[in-house]
Amino acid sequence: MSHPVGYAIRRVRHMSSAKLNGPFTDLILQKMQEMGVDSLEEFSRRTGISRGTLYYLVRGRQTKAGTWVKPSVDTLVALAKALDVPAHELLYRLEPEAPGSEWRSERHIPILGYVGGGPSQLEEIEERTVPVRVKGDARHLAAFKVRGNSMCAGKRPICHGDVIIVNTEDKGHPGAIVVARLENGEYVVKLLKNGALYSTNPEENGPPVIPLDQVAEIVGRVVEVRSRL
Repeated sequence: MSHPVGYAIRRVRHMSSAKLNGPFTDLILQKMQEMGVDSLEEFSRRTGISRGTLYYLVRGRQTKAGTWVKPSVDTLVALAKALDVPAHELLYRLEPEAPGSEWRSERHIPILGYVGGGPSQLEEIEERTVPVRVKGDARHLAAFKVRGNSMCAGKRPICHGDVIIVNTEDKGHPGAIVVARLENGEYVVKLLKNGALYSTNPEENGPPVIPLDQVAEIVGRVVEVRSRL
């Protein structure tokens, strides 16, 4: 069963949001949403990371003196595998001044407009840019704000109000989520497979399948989803 974005965090709401102080909370919850997992217990079963360790990573842990306890190297490696991110990126979250972190700097990339909302998506929106941390420049990245819930289902739900980061140098592959410009000028975010673009939420209005002959351009592959939880 698929769940909308935000479902996973509601499932751990009993912790109290004030206690979600772990350094990797956002990454863990995002991965849970991508996997369609609605509890830390299930995430633990799938990733092999103990439930106690996951609770510690999400909530953070302090000594009696108030010092934050950092996870071990073994825990960082296991978490990096589970999240499918480089281990050094997790290290830099713990130690922003660690050697090598200077090679990753914050850049602001443009939010070009809306996707999934019909011909008027590229109207001006309030947010102009979104920050990302990258090595080198970020000219290959662009962002869009999602309008509608045609992709708010499956293992990687993308829902109304989310901001998506797109790699414009990567035109996607079968099974990838991409942003495309249609022949009628409309911009959409869809699943690329079987020579067509698919919506993942069958309960939404609109065409569930768009043939590629109606596509003027694949803008790029979605590489990150920032949910409005």
